[in-house]
Amino acid sequence: MKIIKSIGILAVVCFSTSSFAYNAGSVESSCKLPKFASLIPEVRQKGDPVPEVDAESDIEFTVSGYADHTSIVAVAKNEPLELRVINKSSFHHVTATLPASLNGKYARIDIKAVSTTTPNGACTGKGGFLVKIREAAKSGEAVETNKADVAQPEDKSVATSSADD
Repeated sequence: MKIIKSIGILAVVCFSTSSFAYNAGSVESSCKLPKFASLIPEVRQKGDPVPEVDAESDIEFTVSGYADHTSIVAVAKNEPLELRVINKSSFHHVTATLPASLNGKYARIDIKAVSTTTPNGACTGKGGFLVKIREAAKSGEAVETNKADVAQPEDKSVATSSADD
């Protein structure tokens, strides 16, 4: 009899805890993080050199379509980039021009976007890549030349003597 009583108590305890586990009020939609792809310049692979880009050149990337296109943000070395977003049916194509202040520097491009799958921006995707920005030639800068590097023409005039003197 003690065994049946113990089994009965165990069954009541198991069923009661599982019934309290369900809470219909806290059901939320799943977070679908925005993904970033087609990064130009390409993302560096381990062991490869950092990709180089020209000063004030364009970068571009795509963001998954379930990201809110108004929430896409890109920052390079704490400077926000002005983005041009083209809304495609299944993704967003984003381009931006690197600021002139980054000439000759390394910069990490940090990207963020909020998903539309959850309310109140509770689901944010993050990504980014590192680039090396080449030094831009300054306009109006005179090219200095080293006098030792410039070949001086030799004086090839030869004094001739005339035999008729």
